[in-house]
Amino acid sequence: MIEVLVAEESQAFNVQIAGRSYEVETVRRRARGRADEGDQFVNGRWLLRVPLTGVVVETRVAVGDAVTQGDVLIVVEAMKMLNELRSRVAGTVSAVHPEAGQRVEIGEVVIEITENT
Repeated sequence: MIEVLVAEESQAFNVQIAGRSYEVETVRRRARGRADEGDQFVNGRWLLRVPLTGVVVETRVAVGDAVTQGDVLIVVEAMKMLNELRSRVAGTVSAVHPEAGQRVEIGEVVIEITENT
């Protein structure tokens, strides 16, 4: 097993693999007919949008669960890699859209969280 550390910046990721650092530049684009693909609050809910196309392997939360910032909410497999998608807010899960085995597309909302106030 190889540990990979990733730090997100505005237009790139700093990735450290086995002690070596790499800068990975990112290009964000809008999917046709979809709203902004980044973090978004709608009607007091934070929306987790999928940053890649893949298949849901595991959903680790259910409606009503309390989550904290950094908790893994869902695992998506893309290009034979497992990607853990984490919460960026603390709150209560208000909606879970995909099920295990379901294909998801870039920008698709998969989890909604009502933020703690």
